Amino acid sequence: MPTIPLLQTQLVVTNIFNSIESLGFTNIAAKVFPREQAESRQEANLKVSTKKFYTQGLKNLEQQDLHGAIKNFTATININPQFASAYNDRGVARYKLGYKQSALEDLTTAIELNPYRAKYYSNRGFMLTGLKHYSAAIADYNSALLLNPNFTQAYFNRGAIRLQMQNSLAALADFESAIRLDSAFAKAYFNRGVTRYKLREIQGAFEDFQKAAGLFKQQGRMDSYQDAVSQITKLWC
Repeated sequence: MPTIPLLQTQLVVTNIFNSIESLGFTNIAAKVFPREQAESRQEANLKVSTKKFYTQGLKNLEQQDLHGAIKNFTATININPQFASAYNDRGVARYKLGYKQSALEDLTTAIELNPYRAKYYSNRGFMLTGLKHYSAAIADYNSALLLNPNFTQAYFNRGAIRLQMQNSLAALADFESAIRLDSAFAKAYFNRGVTRYKLREIQGAFEDFQKAAGLFKQQGRMDSYQDAVSQITKLWC
């Protein structure tokens, strides 16, 4: 999931040359300018280092080198503590390693730094679900969908929680939204089938399991295909 925007810190340089020159302090101006050049060079070097560590962290994450990813994202954060994406991605790596509490803290920091990224709320919602904090997870998915009403996975994940909480009608609406956005979302058809069965919509459930089975087979996901076929068989018995 990670699946998993840079907030760059800029040094504010005060321009005082005009006022200095108007007072005749040209020698002072000459002394300040090299200092400002040095600050600009330092800022440029920090940006290069930040990009280097963060890019390497993303490569580590893609290669499932989770410890390496955490190391590089931490280096990124040490250089730029305002870099929200580095907290998000470090949180993802930590969660995969089982460090759930520190992962949750990273995602919370990412959201505090940038509360306008739907992905951050969705990732934290996924982590909260793993900790069985279902109400908090739903709240995060709500926030994600307010920011991005076309976030297919957020609808599916929220629907899965609602299904588990026995809120079948709300779950049905979420799975239907996911299917509307992605007509090849096999798991959404499967879960909608489960939901319809709970609502005693037997024919609709049968059709959803059939659709899911066809998509799973087409996508080469044979274990899931067998699960769908098993559900179809049960409906026939």
